[in-house]
Amino acid sequence: MRELVLILHIITSLLACFITGTILVRAIGGLANRLQLNKLDVKLPFVATLLLYLQFVLGTFLFVMYMLEFGSGEVTIYAKQVVKGRFWAVEHFILMVFTLVMSHIGWVFAKSNHTPRLIFKKNFLYFGIACAMILISMAMNIVRYAM
Repeated sequence: MRELVLILHIITSLLACFITGTILVRAIGGLANRLQLNKLDVKLPFVATLLLYLQFVLGTFLFVMYMLEFGSGEVTIYAKQVVKGRFWAVEHFILMVFTLVMSHIGWVFAKSNHTPRLIFKKNFLYFGIACAMILISMAMNIVRYAM
């Protein structure tokens, strides 16, 4: 069960990263007057936010499972790795909650504004931050498990 949730969490993370990156590229193109605003620029923020909510639910489930394993003594690794793992779980969780907040604010601005330039600016700011945070989180995860 845990492995399935972890795989779904990774897949939604990759999809969210791809979609936020697409939003970021489209926002840069719109700010450079190379792209015109279309429905995709309002629908993609919704999809990205939806994926981040799904990722949040899956991540919360993984976080609870990890803490239950840690509390019951099932995690039998060196003490230094256990502390590092606990720190990572909390740090990752907080980082991704902040990412979700940024994405949600960006989506609200994308759907409520009517001027294309303002929509592109807000998408660039909020989804740029969200994309960067997802990439940082993924890079930290790779480093954590590679060592």
